[in-house]
Amino acid sequence: MSENKNGWGGARAGAGRKPTAPEGIPRKQHQLRASDSEWEKIRQFAKIVKSDPGRADRMLATK
Repeated sequence: MSENKNGWGGARAGAGRKPTAPEGIPRKQHQLRASDSEWEKIRQFAKIVKSDPGRADRMLATK
């Protein structure tokens, strides 16, 4: 096979999900079982945790 010189396809530097949190600590993988409705809530909260950890802390502190 000949090499593709047109720049299409293949791996790119800096592409893909970042393996570390902003603090530089690697993000570990975890598994859990959840219903579809539970999973949607988990996804929404995970998005908040990653984008605004302070807000997530306040949400968890609320009774």
